[in-house]
Amino acid sequence: MKKLLTLIMVVSLFVSVLAGCSGGEGNVVKVTKEGDKIVIPFINGVGGSLADRLDKIVMDFNQSQDKYIVKTTKAGNYDESYQKLQSGFAANNQEAIALLGSDVIQNYINKELVVPIDKYINNDKELKIDDYGKGFVSQATVDGKFYGIPLYGTTQILYYNEKVLEENGFTTDDLKSWEGVEKVAEKVSKRDENGNVKYAGWMPIWGTTNLIDSVRSAGGNVLSEDGKTVLINDETWVKVWEKYRTWLHEDKIMNIHTGGTGWEYWDNTIIDFVEGKTLGYTGSSGDQGFVYKSLGEGMDEAERLATFKAVPQPGWGDHKPAPKLEAYFLTLTRNTDPEVAQGAYEFMKFATSTEKTAEWSMETGYIPVQNNVTDYKPYADFVKKQPQALVPLEQANKYGVSPFIDPTGGKIYDALDIAKDKVEIEGISAKEALDEAAKIAQDELDKVKKK
Repeated sequence: MKKLLTLIMVVSLFVSVLAGCSGGEGNVVKVTKEGDKIVIPFINGVGGSLADRLDKIVMDFNQSQDKYIVKTTKAGNYDESYQKLQSGFAANNQEAIALLGSDVIQNYINKELVVPIDKYINNDKELKIDDYGKGFVSQATVDGKFYGIPLYGTTQILYYNEKVLEENGFTTDDLKSWEGVEKVAEKVSKRDENGNVKYAGWMPIWGTTNLIDSVRSAGGNVLSEDGKTVLINDETWVKVWEKYRTWLHEDKIMNIHTGGTGWEYWDNTIIDFVEGKTLGYTGSSGDQGFVYKSLGEGMDEAERLATFKAVPQPGWGDHKPAPKLEAYFLTLTRNTDPEVAQGAYEFMKFATSTEKTAEWSMETGYIPVQNNVTDYKPYADFVKKQPQALVPLEQANKYGVSPFIDPTGGKIYDALDIAKDKVEIEGISAKEALDEAAKIAQDELDKVKKK
């Protein structure tokens, strides 16, 4: 699933981590044992049923051999896990393995908080880095060195109710552009006597990711080609963000859940979808386990599979879609004892094998990281019965683009996050919100460029 760095996380990460860098000598992740097994500490922010799946992988690894035992530190979401991790770095007692997303891993690499794992790969006759998706691996590669092994990939796709779509005279061709989605939403949406949305024609997930995807799918970019100018209030950005504001606050053909604890806003969106309160929504590839199995009431899995379908994200006008393709990487943190580091690598290898990545994808909907997974019979049989599982892979291969890496360490994202709430929650004009965000973001970028 889903997130952007929060302001407090970004600020505390680089202030406290820089303060903790002086403790860089010696091994801070030392050998400790549980019985005869070397403990491998692992931190991640995976939640809900996804956490159960990851716990199962950890349990399988621990039972598969007698030398190591992985012990997990859990957090409510990705941001919370990063905050816990940076506290560990500052105190020189961080975990050996950290699960890091595409949008933050480069910053951890630049600060030398995670270390290359090439020597383990080069000494391994079984694992070949070329077996992993190139689009994933490249996001954790710097100067030819590998700083992480992808555990799973994700991209945001469109989920829709095929029966409602057909009943209103539309087909999936009408979902191939955002103009088409708007046309469909206008017809199928319903409002109550007070003008509030009763049945939403569409639901975006609260957050900046949907909005950035839409802008990039209209030909926009966050920065100029030379990286010196922030573009987040140019004509394309204003046009796209103003559309979302209009859909939500004036036309009232869409609805959005915001706030709550952890992933509550996301879960509520999925529940609205499966319980028939919206035609569709833009969500993570990892939502498939929730859409087709767990969240919401009133349908069994067979009924859900017959009703709910998925298609790739659309573009605007003649522009090709440009949705973010991101991965979550198992990384090795700095100053880890060699014995612990070797165990960490063994777990990375185990957790990302063809068998495990196939199991993970079948259970969650996240994109498998191994290139040969479609040749793995259980997975091949699975996608024959559930073809929607291939939609994220199709989108990733055809349209996926790497996430924007914020050169300011998160300040541009923070400015966009504030602007997002002004547009999506408060209904403030996109131009006003983005002009304010652009000024803040440009000031922060200028500071970085002067260093």
